[in-house]
Amino acid sequence: MHAHSQFCMSGDHTLEGTEHAIREIGKDDADEYFVIVLSDANLERYGIPPARFAQALTIDPKVNAFAIFIGSLGDQADRCTGVKCGTRN
Repeated sequence: MHAHSQFCMSGDHTLEGTEHAIREIGKDDADEYFVIVLSDANLERYGIPPARFAQALTIDPKVNAFAIFIGSLGDQADRCTGVKCGTRN
């Protein structure tokens, strides 16, 4: 992962990628839907409030979406985990 990321262009596509994955997986016929997003939790650098990321994770109530923060600067990941995304029945 480290070698791959060092050659990526700077920028963040977390919201777009998350929403795309949730919309696309929801098109298929299945018993359950899961999207797992891996993020470095560096949302602040790109002006993404944690609440906006939570909104992206919950755009389709039939899709179970989760975020795993794999790295961060300082306590960024801790600040993101305080956002309540809601509950599902």
